[in-house]
Amino acid sequence: MDTPPPVAFENELARVVSAQRQRVLGAGAVVRLVGTAVFLAVSVGLWLSGAQDWAHYPAMLVGYGVVVALLFALRFRPVTRQLSLVQSVVDVALVFGLQMVALPVSPFPAGVAGFSLGLFALVVALSGLELLPPLVYGTAGLATLAQAVLMREAGVGFGAVAVAAVTLFLVAAVSHYGTGRLRQLAMDLSRAEVARQLEARRTSEVEEAHRTIERMLAEAHARNAQLEAVQGHQEQLMQFLVHDLRSPLSAVTLSLSWMEQELPVGTPLVESVRTGLAVTARLDRMISDLLDVPRLEQGRLAPRKQPFPVAPLLDEVRRSLDGAARLRKIRLELASTPGLQIVGDAGLLIRVVENLATNALRYAPSGGRVRLEAGETQGLQWLAVRNDGIAIPPEARESLFDKYTQGSREKEGRRGYGLGLYFSRLAAEAHGGRLAVEDAEGWSTSFVLRLPR
Repeated sequence: MDTPPPVAFENELARVVSAQRQRVLGAGAVVRLVGTAVFLAVSVGLWLSGAQDWAHYPAMLVGYGVVVALLFALRFRPVTRQLSLVQSVVDVALVFGLQMVALPVSPFPAGVAGFSLGLFALVVALSGLELLPPLVYGTAGLATLAQAVLMREAGVGFGAVAVAAVTLFLVAAVSHYGTGRLRQLAMDLSRAEVARQLEARRTSEVEEAHRTIERMLAEAHARNAQLEAVQGHQEQLMQFLVHDLRSPLSAVTLSLSWMEQELPVGTPLVESVRTGLAVTARLDRMISDLLDVPRLEQGRLAPRKQPFPVAPLLDEVRRSLDGAARLRKIRLELASTPGLQIVGDAGLLIRVVENLATNALRYAPSGGRVRLEAGETQGLQWLAVRNDGIAIPPEARESLFDKYTQGSREKEGRRGYGLGLYFSRLAAEAHGGRLAVEDAEGWSTSFVLRLPR
């Protein structure tokens, strides 16, 4: 068992010792009250039977009984230690007063003085119940003084007075030894009781804390389950809405395709129609991103890896974003190793590059540059999208690819839902690759997708 905290232990021990002292005071008061009642009955009986030398006892015993009853009633007050001193003084004063009154009227004054020695010894023994050694010897000294006065009043010699004094102090010593052992035993019992109470209290507190933690965990699990259910409903609703968008988008795409076939070749309108087709193709890929995120999260979307030329992929992304780039006067650049072929799912990878390029256009300054690159080195093939906008702090680079994470401009403009980069990371990992923000000379921001060869 662990040791209880010192402060708590000492406080609890002081409380138990105080309670023990109150019980001792109560027991001593009961003994005194019973003794007073017995002496009062005897003295009244003798007085009524004609023994006039007992006539003065009843009044003094009644007064003593009142004082003892008052001290008994006050035993629960904070002044219990002071009450012990008062009780001993009252005891000695009663015996001394009774015997001083009895001496002049008694035909045997020496016998009265000798009888007082037994009463004083009883008082010393009663004081030992308080478990306070100084009180025992103090009572013995006061009783010795009173006994000496009584014996000298009765004409007893100094030798008898000395023997009486020795007797009273021997009674005090015996009482001190006996009560000292009892006091040590009481202290040991008190310490054991305090330790048991503190251990029981600590066990109760630990159990209560355990129950509180379990209740909080259960509440947290319930709230988490509710949040997961709400999120599931939201994602399912989004899937339905996004899926329904494909019908009107398909109609627009068919109309633009018909216009492309019907219009004369080489006219400016044909170029606009082709731009519109590129935009609708981009919208279709964005819808596919939203639909494929749950499948990628669950590992149900396996990439169809095949070698394909990378140049047409980059050019298709450039054409789909050309209108947005020209609107902001941003120059879209392409750079790739001639004849480079990348092994992967072309449908997924073009959506990854398009997401990265869209993000780059959003953060590139007006009149700036965005470059789409591809290459291979050290057994890895890579696709990169770079821009000369504001650099991304190193501490924010990893969290960019978390779900529903948005950049500052998305938050301010309330555009996007933080799924583009998240989808791109999932698609990269599905290929066995890695998407990260890397440092590149001459560019403030570079997103690089590295794929195993």
